[in-house]
Amino acid sequence: MAGILIIGGYGHVGHQIAAQLLRAGQAGLRIAGRDAGRSAAMARRLGCDWTIVDMDNPASWGAALVGMGTVLVCSDVGTADFPAHVLERGLFYIDISATDAVLRGIEALDPLARAQGGCAVLSVGLAPGLSNLMARAAVAGMARIDAVTIGVLLGLGDAHGPAAVNWTLDNMHPVPSGAVQMLGFGPQSRPVPTMPFAFADQHVLARRQGMANVTTRLGLDSPLITRGALRMLARMAGRPWVRRLLCRSMARFRLGSDRASLVVTAAGHGADGPMHRRLTLDGRAEAAITALVAARVAQMLPGKARPGVWHIDEIWQFSDFAPALTQAGITLGGQGRS
Repeated sequence: MAGILIIGGYGHVGHQIAAQLLRAGQAGLRIAGRDAGRSAAMARRLGCDWTIVDMDNPASWGAALVGMGTVLVCSDVGTADFPAHVLERGLFYIDISATDAVLRGIEALDPLARAQGGCAVLSVGLAPGLSNLMARAAVAGMARIDAVTIGVLLGLGDAHGPAAVNWTLDNMHPVPSGAVQMLGFGPQSRPVPTMPFAFADQHVLARRQGMANVTTRLGLDSPLITRGALRMLARMAGRPWVRRLLCRSMARFRLGSDRASLVVTAAGHGADGPMHRRLTLDGRAEAAITALVAARVAQMLPGKARPGVWHIDEIWQFSDFAPALTQAGITLGGQGRS
């Protein structure tokens, strides 16, 4: 059985993916990163192999891929050079990036992947990932899609890695007061303030599926976050001292819950008239949910792979992940006229 290489395998999400795969009996698992000390320490803790991979040093790539069938990347790649190196070898490539520019760069490798027999799966995680799958499920049977709204709720009491915190703050920009809207998550949750946010799912669904009027909104689950506080955070996110304060505070204090939720609402028309659907997912610990999805994709991909570059919803349906989600204690819900 070909092995799985996890780039960033000692990181906040990467080590959880590795742990899930090892619990499932995955053989030939290898974690990698540019820091040999951290890689070795995490490999000892998990009980797997390790190696060095520096995304900026192509000389480190070849040896790390020996014996590997799948490469799972847990950090944004600066260029498409590393994914191209993997795909030209005819291997499987999985990427959990939430940055649309990164995903578009890898999408451009589709001709290479098809020519060499490689397969890439993008949009693997909570959002993008499960959000894409839920959006596709929400619009099923609609001959005309009028609007799709994806809500992502992250808890400020969750253990977010530094890279995730910085990525979130990087993608926050000042918004007018009217852009902050209240949105309910879960079956019976109080609405929380949300703002438009640059998760890749909305762009991928528009680009790949032709969905018009798709919007993704971000909410933060904390009693500290009001409409005004969310606008202030978005306005000040670029300031270094705000980043330092938030990272330190989240590490030392519970600023909210560790809740991680999605809500997808879709409005359109079917053969018999107007259609409205609302699908929900309610769980805990965003990184753990992303790890669950990534591990399941790595396990299922050998049986579903076809040459090319794909997003998760172009290979699977939401129902393919629902049993594993519910088994992990995640609540799924849906309502509306189908």
